[in-house]
Amino acid sequence: MQLDDIECIESANEVGLVRNPEGNYQLKVPFGMASLDSAQALSLLYRCFVVFRRTCRDRSVLAARDGVELGGNGLEGGSEGLAFHDALALDELFDKADPRSLLSLCERRGRSAGDPYQRFDRHLHRALFDRRGAVHLEPIPGPRQAVRFGKADIVGLYCYLAQDFYRNFLEVDLVCAWGSFLAEGQALAEAFRHRHLSAEDSLYRGDAQSRQRSLQHLRYLLQCIDRSAAPRDAHYQRLYDALERYLHAGTRHHLQNGLIWGVKQFWAVWESICLCHGLSEHDAGAERFHTCDYQHLPQGLSNQQMQEGWRDRQTQLFARNHIQRRPDLVTKEGEVWTVVDFKYYAQPSVSRPKWVEDAALSKQERDYLNIEAYGLLLENHLARQGEGDHRVELQMWLPGERERWLEPLGEPAWDPPLKLRILPTTELVRGYAALYQRSSLA
Repeated sequence: MQLDDIECIESANEVGLVRNPEGNYQLKVPFGMASLDSAQALSLLYRCFVVFRRTCRDRSVLAARDGVELGGNGLEGGSEGLAFHDALALDELFDKADPRSLLSLCERRGRSAGDPYQRFDRHLHRALFDRRGAVHLEPIPGPRQAVRFGKADIVGLYCYLAQDFYRNFLEVDLVCAWGSFLAEGQALAEAFRHRHLSAEDSLYRGDAQSRQRSLQHLRYLLQCIDRSAAPRDAHYQRLYDALERYLHAGTRHHLQNGLIWGVKQFWAVWESICLCHGLSEHDAGAERFHTCDYQHLPQGLSNQQMQEGWRDRQTQLFARNHIQRRPDLVTKEGEVWTVVDFKYYAQPSVSRPKWVEDAALSKQERDYLNIEAYGLLLENHLARQGEGDHRVELQMWLPGERERWLEPLGEPAWDPPLKLRILPTTELVRGYAALYQRSSLA
């Protein structure tokens, strides 16, 4: 599998890497991201999913695969190693374990050939004599036979591949992945490259032919290392398994088709992205948030006190008749209250869908009913509190290629007024993916 061969297509539900029955690969991207090439889109989605993995999401609600979840229904750690599931495993190795523990693999062993003291007389010129005439000799140099590859080299290979992955694919600072291990990791990576590779070798730089040549050579090096490494302990085996899957991604013909890496339902990730965008839009940040569905906020953007306040105000405003309603976001600026609902549609409907042929409410109509209820409940609460000088507005945020505003059609007009806000998906995903470095250091 080469990144150049992957086609990007927009998807309404699952987002990630998909394998077709013919053995080809497609990258399903969110609405508004189809203009990116596969390498850019995959890099953004990788960082995006790692950030989302560190939210306080409810795992029982989300149907996710190995790009987000560990264990359970996901493939992380399972038998179906493929594609950027393995890049995720590479990231997890430094994320979950102390990389310094890998330094125990760096011991190099060699053995001396023959008996260096067999011709003692040949070394008398190196001797030192004490007052009694006793001979003292420094260790006598002899021919040494050392293996070209060993367990130490797998650490160098790992550091080289990780450096290439973070720098040339994710384009992030290595310190976010290695922390205090940065100096040792870079030294090991450079030492390995100096001994076994050229400066042009990379899995992500250069043209397709040079990347394929580098991949073949790295596979060969891993094979040589494994043949020479003995004995193999748990640290070695864990590292070898991750690198073997990573370097052979996309070459397993027995793998199942369908979603290999990613999320089966992108709506939760979109809600997390929109919440972060709402925080970044104004200098006041979270202080503008009167309440929100904080479940999808990444780590470090809220604290326990803020979450308790949001939860209390959510119950106070919207809990009625045995229903705990949870609007995605409610902001307050002066006398203006804004209720925001995040929706992941390809095309917004400016006219209410209302009923469909089988007399059931359509999904979009249910969403209209929900945001209408949020606005009426908020107005009712403010009226009971005697707050007459207030204005309530309703907004739906949806993905798209560029930002624009739409107003729903129909009579009578919406009250409270409703606007549909189309957001530039690529720009929002870039901002969200930028949290990767912060979340890696958390």
